[in-house]
Amino acid sequence: MRTNYYILLLIVAGSILTACNSEVDFGEQYKKVIYIVNSNNLLFEEEYFYGAEGNTIDLSVYCGGTEPTSHDIDIELHLDYHVLDSFNNIKAIANPNYIKKNLIPESNFTLNNSVVTIKKGNEYGVLSIPFSVDGLDPDSCYVLPLTISSNSKAYEVNSKLSTIIHEIKMVNGFSGDYSGSSRELPETNRSVQPYLKAISANQVRMPIHTLPDNKAFISTNYMLLTIAQDSVNVTITPWEDALVTDLGGSTYNKKTMSFELFYSFTDSDGDEISIKEKIVNLEYEED
Repeated sequence: MRTNYYILLLIVAGSILTACNSEVDFGEQYKKVIYIVNSNNLLFEEEYFYGAEGNTIDLSVYCGGTEPTSHDIDIELHLDYHVLDSFNNIKAIANPNYIKKNLIPESNFTLNNSVVTIKKGNEYGVLSIPFSVDGLDPDSCYVLPLTISSNSKAYEVNSKLSTIIHEIKMVNGFSGDYSGSSRELPETNRSVQPYLKAISANQVRMPIHTLPDNKAFISTNYMLLTIAQDSVNVTITPWEDALVTDLGGSTYNKKTMSFELFYSFTDSDGDEISIKEKIVNLEYEED
């Protein structure tokens, strides 16, 4: 009996070792599920550069599973206006200062074919949607909401990852968060941390001196910096109704990603104050 027991034990152990062999094909272990990459938070923001050629919104659709696909899978998507309206309504209720997202004007994007194909042997496919920033309002938030409609193999679609609201954030080589000092000549020196917003390929808007960086004061508290083709000389002009004057000599240092600005502005008391401002991009890392 003891001998038979050991023989049986060896047979079982051999079966287990055979099953653990890496060459054994178990086949598909999980059902295949389709979803949109980066859709876990619904809203996905991506940066695009002003002046760049061939801007496209690229959406990746993934088919999960333990094996590559054995055939092509066509996934149909559609523009989802309802989900954008619902998203805006929910956000507006939670935040009275919420700025609603706008659908990119139809004249600014091309969606002739809304089918994503995951090729045989691959796990994902990409839908590239060409778009243009021409004529877009720099102070508006533009998005493209898309939802999976169906797929050619009737695979399950992850309901929580089937929709994406893709937001485009326009930037340039000068925009971003800065830090430095804004000095009221000839004495007071104050620290500042302005955000420079891209307006075009070579223009950024920034708050004047220490005036509130608040969109409620968009017409009075901001100035426009235009960087010359040499990426050195900078011209300062008022943004809308701002009372700011270029004093000349303003520059940009591409190596250190920093601005040195000379301008004056008229304060609430009607006094004209001369400013020397030095700021550096927070992404700059000194060697």
